[in-house]
Amino acid sequence: MAKSVEIQSWKEAVTFRFIPDWIAIGFLWCIAQLPYALLRRFGEGCGVLAYTLARKRCHIVRVNIALCFPEKAPAEREELVKQCIKENIVGVFESAYAWWGKPERLKAQIDVIGQENIQNAVARGKGVLLVGAHYSNLDLGGALISYCVPIDVTYRRHNNPLFDYFIRTRRARFFDHIIERSALRSMLKGLKKGRVLWYAADQDYGTKHSVFAPFFGIEAATLNSTAKLVQMTGAAVVFVGHHRKSDGRFELEFSPILENFPRGDDCTDAALINEGLERQIRKFPEQYMWVHRRFKTQQHEKKGHFYR
Repeated sequence: MAKSVEIQSWKEAVTFRFIPDWIAIGFLWCIAQLPYALLRRFGEGCGVLAYTLARKRCHIVRVNIALCFPEKAPAEREELVKQCIKENIVGVFESAYAWWGKPERLKAQIDVIGQENIQNAVARGKGVLLVGAHYSNLDLGGALISYCVPIDVTYRRHNNPLFDYFIRTRRARFFDHIIERSALRSMLKGLKKGRVLWYAADQDYGTKHSVFAPFFGIEAATLNSTAKLVQMTGAAVVFVGHHRKSDGRFELEFSPILENFPRGDDCTDAALINEGLERQIRKFPEQYMWVHRRFKTQQHEKKGHFYR
């Protein structure tokens, strides 16, 4: 699919073409004005409805859960599917809250695990690669992280130019630099200045710039750029997880520094990154974005083999 044309002002999108998009954005803006607790309950209710209606996404989640949690009974896996859909809908509403609401009100509800780990990594002075993943509270979680440590973030340009505009401009509330994922020079520049860069390496971008490494025991196309960024800058690698807790609070966890990385072998390095991500995801598996086709690229099968 061709890249979307980047717009610099919302006024460029005041056309008939974007009417459905403006309606969606208006709805999300309204959602963002709700008190957070009410927003969360509303999202959970909509998630129950989505579990019934969003058959394609439910199928993708169901396949991923079956592949990654074969030890669970079928009923347990289906319950995890249901919870995942619900949490992902809550995450959409939380993104709206991060963009147009007042997430700073949630500062007092953050429980931080491993604050000393990120502090030690920053103190090395060679930059920090903060390896994250696509959890359902992606935007709100990023905002909460920014209250603990100043960060730059990478992102993938959205195919819809209006949504892309709002993603860029609203995330700029919290992050010093928002870097398109292909802008390697900008990433290197920030790391060499000792900055912290949030970087997600948990999605399937095909075979280009990827190797195959186990993820929940399944061979998955995994970006090898994580190791290359560290090799070129000497940055410390710290994993970060951000999750909702059942008591209404939030948990941020910074792992100890991943020592002796990279090891010099792309497959070994990719496996180490996947292992670190898997440890975080297993703590709150329902809050991961299993809605993505993580295993669509396989070495010896046609694209999308698992999801037919």
